[in-house]
Amino acid sequence: MNIKARTLITAIALTAFVTPIFAQKYEAEVKLYQLPEPVQQTIIANLQGGEAEKIEQEIMNSVTTYDVHVKTRDWRTFNMQVDENGRLVLDEKARSLSY
Repeated sequence: MNIKARTLITAIALTAFVTPIFAQKYEAEVKLYQLPEPVQQTIIANLQGGEAEKIEQEIMNSVTTYDVHVKTRDWRTFNMQVDENGRLVLDEKARSLSY
């Protein structure tokens, strides 16, 4: 086998082993209307009178969660995390914005 073929085979083999290491986490910003209905309902029920400023979808090892950054009417912020079935996974206490 010549050097070019051996190098190509080695590169393909390395790619096959290295790619899953880097492909395990995916993040993207999404809108509320794009989420599954149970996730939307959980977010709306836990907004505490505020609004979802930013929602990030995170897929890690085939598990999808949604990180929601919320700002309340009195300028307090908190984060919540909801799984793909609409279950509240994490709910941080509201805290004041500091400038």
